[in-house]
Amino acid sequence: MAVTTVTSLFERALGEEWTQLHPEIRERYGLVTDDGRTAIGRGRMTRLSRGAIALPVLWLGTTQNFLFPEGGDDVSFEIRSDAFIDARGYEALTLRRRFETDPVRRFDDTMRWNPERNCITDFFGTDGRIVADIHLSVEDGGLAIRLGDQWIRVGDRYVPFPKPLTADATLQDWYDEYAGRFRVAATVTNPFAGHIFGYQGTFDNDWQKADENRLTNRRLGSIRLPNPSDSSDSPGASR
Repeated sequence: MAVTTVTSLFERALGEEWTQLHPEIRERYGLVTDDGRTAIGRGRMTRLSRGAIALPVLWLGTTQNFLFPEGGDDVSFEIRSDAFIDARGYEALTLRRRFETDPVRRFDDTMRWNPERNCITDFFGTDGRIVADIHLSVEDGGLAIRLGDQWIRVGDRYVPFPKPLTADATLQDWYDEYAGRFRVAATVTNPFAGHIFGYQGTFDNDWQKADENRLTNRRLGSIRLPNPSDSSDSPGASR
C-alpha cells in the first residue's frame, strides 16, 4: 500500500537531526510535491576539477548527463530541484545541474527514500544506471552527504561495484550568513585513481512554479529499489 506522507526526503533521512540544519538549508531541502514549486540555485563554481587518470570515465559520463571531463575556474552554473511522489508513495527529488563549460554539461540525479535500506538511494544520470545509497549528516548547520553502497543497474538487477572501482564521494552544502549565499563543495575520489571529479562554489536560491514538463527523471520513481540482499563491497557496506 502506498504511504501517504508530506515529509520531505531529506527530513525523513535525517530524523531528529533535521532541526539542527540552518533555516535556509531546511527551506531549500524541505521541498515537497505539495509546494508546487521548483528550487533554482544560480551561481558560480570557483573551481571545477578532474583527475587526468579518470578522463575516460568522465567522458563516458557525458552520454548519461552524469560526470564530465571539463574543468576550469569561475564557471556559471544552475541547479534545479523538483519534488515528486515515487511509486511507493514517498517524496523524491530530481536534481538537474547545468554547468556553462564549453560545451555546456549537465549532471542529473534522482533521489528516492528506500525503506528497506533505511536511507536515500540515488540514481545518477539520465537512465539511472549508476546507483548508490547516500548517507546524510549535519555539520555546523550544513548538510553533508556521503556515498555508501554502489551498483550498476542492469534492468531490474543491481550488480555491486567491485571495490577497486567504487567511489568515495562527499558533498557539503551550507549557508554563509556573512555572504548571504549558499556554498557547496563536492569531491569524488577512488582508492587507485585518486581524485576523479570535484567542484566548489556559491549560489543564490530562488523559487518558481513547478513545470510538469521539466520532471524528466520522474520515470525513475517506478524502478525497483535495491534491497538488503543486493549486497555490495563498497566502502559504505558496513554502515
